[in-house]
Amino acid sequence: MIALAAPALLVTLILFGAGPAGDRADFSYVNQSGIGTLDPSAVTWKQDIRIALNVWEGLTAYDPAPAQPIAAAAFAPTMSDDGLTYSFDIRPDARWSNGDPLTAGDFVRGWRRSLEPGTSSDYAYFLTDFVDGAAEYYAWRNEAVSRLNSLDRGSSEWRRSYDEHVNQLDERFSRVGIQAVTERRLRVRLSRPCPFFLDLCAFPTLLPIHRSIERLRVRYEQSPLTAEGLVVYDPQWTKPDYHVNDYPGLISNGPYRITDWNFKRRVRLAVNPFYREADTIACRTVDMLVYPDLNTAIMAYEAGDLDFLTETNVPYDHELARLAMTGQRRDFYNVPVFGTFYFLFNCQDVTFAGRRNPFVDARVRKAFTQAIDRRLVAEKVVARGERPADTLVPVDSIADYPRVNGLTYQPDEARRLLAEAGYPGGRGMPVIDILYNTGFQHGKICDALAEMWRAQLGVTVVPRGKEVKSFAEDRKQGRFMIARGGWYGDYADPTTFLDIFVHGNGNNDAGHNDRRFDQWLVEAAGQQDPVSRMNILARAERRLLCDNAPLLPLFQYTQLLAIKPYVSGLYPNSRLVFPFRFISVNR
Repeated sequence: MIALAAPALLVTLILFGAGPAGDRADFSYVNQSGIGTLDPSAVTWKQDIRIALNVWEGLTAYDPAPAQPIAAAAFAPTMSDDGLTYSFDIRPDARWSNGDPLTAGDFVRGWRRSLEPGTSSDYAYFLTDFVDGAAEYYAWRNEAVSRLNSLDRGSSEWRRSYDEHVNQLDERFSRVGIQAVTERRLRVRLSRPCPFFLDLCAFPTLLPIHRSIERLRVRYEQSPLTAEGLVVYDPQWTKPDYHVNDYPGLISNGPYRITDWNFKRRVRLAVNPFYREADTIACRTVDMLVYPDLNTAIMAYEAGDLDFLTETNVPYDHELARLAMTGQRRDFYNVPVFGTFYFLFNCQDVTFAGRRNPFVDARVRKAFTQAIDRRLVAEKVVARGERPADTLVPVDSIADYPRVNGLTYQPDEARRLLAEAGYPGGRGMPVIDILYNTGFQHGKICDALAEMWRAQLGVTVVPRGKEVKSFAEDRKQGRFMIARGGWYGDYADPTTFLDIFVHGNGNNDAGHNDRRFDQWLVEAAGQQDPVSRMNILARAERRLLCDNAPLLPLFQYTQLLAIKPYVSGLYPNSRLVFPFRFISVNR
């Protein structure tokens, strides 16, 4: 198969190669789509997180093998007896890539950006849900922005409201439980116990930001805000060679710094000379190379031009998975990961594209869920060793979390529910839209689901494929009836999955709104006994899946990776976290 494609792939290799001969990095890997954003407060995609966590370093970082949090830019914290106050001491040898000392204030700056309208994003809840006063500050800021934009710009009332709000900014933020006690001590006060807080501290949302970013802040007059009340920075601030307003280019504090960013071709990392363990890092340079066609990437890997494939989502990946699982290719790894592939139902919009949206009725959602044979999809359609899943939280992935049973394949019950909802045999049901992003096997999976729904329910489903950015925008804006979804856990707790279906959560694209579900998560958050807490969360997941059914889980993700035998220190793991500073390459 690869040999037949070789001539065309050779041309692509030339077009998308890393650069001139002799310019090869110590270690090279592939990213299919390039970088979306490297702004720590905004990153959500795995490929962006991977770069961010090698360029910056948080209070904690991930161990390379089990991907558990370990002390990083700060020493292990001290905690108060009630588990609500953490005190972190920044390492005295922690430095930015320009040699400046890393300070507690740099963390305050980074965390505050994750709360501010204009720079906050879907992961703001890492702070608003757990840090004392963060939710109140976040709400106050957003309410003020809404009010300012409801007034006539330049009117006396707008001017008075704007000035009053700006004058209160720092005093209001001082009430948030994030405090630089000294230059090297950061104190964090939580609103409730969070057993996975150190895991959150390793995530990009809680990374530090160097003070040089302030040179690129967009200001209204001398205010720190725009006229709309937002915190906004020139979006080019993450580029290494951007020098507007004497900006020095991106300054970071991780083991690596970005030395070259060639759009949609390459990101080159080199060891940060001021990193505390710079002398121990074997891989001095790392290239993230962009290959839009993964067939080309596989060819480059086979030719020895690449050392690591983070994904191999090609039409013949089931055969690659078979070679990995039978031991015929020991450099390929089929890794079960901490994530679930599912489809979302639009629970809130009564119409879509002028058609009635039947999925506002939970009976229809449950009928569509119970009409799907997951095992057939996993084994015959995807065929890469995925485990069929009827739950959102991957089974056996979190210690002490009880087994939850979701809705299973029951076509007779599915037809009964559909008839009860007013669509016997599918009669009266509008043509159903199913939105997916092109790539992987999404189109093939959608076609299989559409055929099952036609056969079992008598309905017509039309898949609609879009490139990833348009797909994400349509899903975020609710422009779908059914949409492909998926979630990789961000920390080792069931709430990393369950929280995305809480009303008001930035990732709740289904529009799920259930007061009892939300209340159970609040109840679990205040529960001191860990066993009782896990039982409450399991009850919430059961209600989500069996009573409300805003999603149709299909399978637990696997990721097919390829690692050259001469690479050591790179460990396949369920979190797909790869700290490059532990890698060594002996070609």
